[in-house]
Amino acid sequence: MKTKMLSGFRSALLSATVMLGATIAAGSSAMAGDTLKVAYSQDYFMSSPKLAKKWFGEMKTQFEAANPGATLEPIPIPGSFDDFNTKLSLLMNSPATAPDVIQIAAQSAGQWSGSGLLAPLDDELKSRDWWQSYPEPIKQEGTIDGKVYAVSEGVNTFGLLYDRENFAKAGLPKDWSPKSWKDILDAARAIKKSAPSVWPIWLMTGTAQGSEGTLMGAGLLISASSDPTIFDEKTKKWVVDSKGMREMLSFYRDAAAEGLLAPASQILDANAPNNGAQHMPKHELGIGFAGNYWPTMWNKTICTPCWDDPDNSIALAPLPTSLGQAPGFAASFGGWSLSVNSKASNMKLAWSLIDIMQKKANMVELDQYGGLVPPVPAYAEDPGYVAFAKKPFQVEYSKLIANAHSMPASTEYSVWSFAVAQATETLVLKPETPIDDVVKTMREYVVNQLGDDRVEP
Repeated sequence: MKTKMLSGFRSALLSATVMLGATIAAGSSAMAGDTLKVAYSQDYFMSSPKLAKKWFGEMKTQFEAANPGATLEPIPIPGSFDDFNTKLSLLMNSPATAPDVIQIAAQSAGQWSGSGLLAPLDDELKSRDWWQSYPEPIKQEGTIDGKVYAVSEGVNTFGLLYDRENFAKAGLPKDWSPKSWKDILDAARAIKKSAPSVWPIWLMTGTAQGSEGTLMGAGLLISASSDPTIFDEKTKKWVVDSKGMREMLSFYRDAAAEGLLAPASQILDANAPNNGAQHMPKHELGIGFAGNYWPTMWNKTICTPCWDDPDNSIALAPLPTSLGQAPGFAASFGGWSLSVNSKASNMKLAWSLIDIMQKKANMVELDQYGGLVPPVPAYAEDPGYVAFAKKPFQVEYSKLIANAHSMPASTEYSVWSFAVAQATETLVLKPETPIDDVVKTMREYVVNQLGDDRVEP
């Protein structure tokens, strides 16, 4: 949904207010009664609304201590991923309700930057040490048309979690290292034969999960395909037909046709991104196309559900490239980021808040609660962070970022994503559908929404 341009924002600060001093975080001046609004996902991003409220409460305390006279007003937005984006768009449309700082999924930034609602952040970022520590792929995640509109607080990256107990029953190795997608399907076939009650592969699809679901399923496979291009930066066109796209679609078709996937009712469900982690402790899955947040869900702080000793039963393998081609493995990643309203009431206060939120202790705590990998690589080795989700998982997932691909942060990404979700959903429900027909339908949808000149031939 495209938003309208803001016609204006707040009036000037009340003339009766009194200057109280400069903040220690960003040298910003606060006036009595000055309020900064920050919007965030109440239900979807962090592991629970309780933890989200706790963390933002801590940010409010720190911000107000650093900026005497100023008030931080957290704005929790309830609902699913798409609910959050829809409700945030409504807030952004009104100067009376628009937040100054927003916490969003990075690939959603284009939804508002394209309408001029977000401020470019490049000039301020030049002086931030934490930004200089970010790997280039994470810097690029929130970059749109050469300008940075979203700065990462942490990322989800995806690989293959597998159940060693079910692997042992199927005669598969304890330390599994698949070299191609064929190896994944072969392992799934062995699991189905040895334990018919186990779902061999958990791989999400469907439009109910929104664009986040595409990142976690089809986007993950495309990242490891023979051609991982989704949006051609040179031609500024979207790819709907390529060798990589057809490899991804064929994997869905083949897995569905052989009954190797979890039931459609499970992987098409809107809550599928979290539900897989609830099935694994019951040893109901063989292989999960899973994010790094799955193991954090088993921690006693999160406990959805609690699992005392997953690292003896579960292991992580990187997703191999489709045919074993270089670099051998790949991953998708998508993070949650901070953006600033282009009409923010006080830009210096907005940056004071960002600097506070990006302090190491605050970032590590957020990434624990949200099941994210810190964008500063050194933070992923912090003892408290490592121990939060059992020793192996946090470090091993962080290593996947080196070969990971983010989804395009474009105003048009949601269109492409929906077309892909429709295509993979079709192949799960009707695997007999020819790949050519699915590709044709994808192309027609994207062309109808964006125009023929926006799609690769």
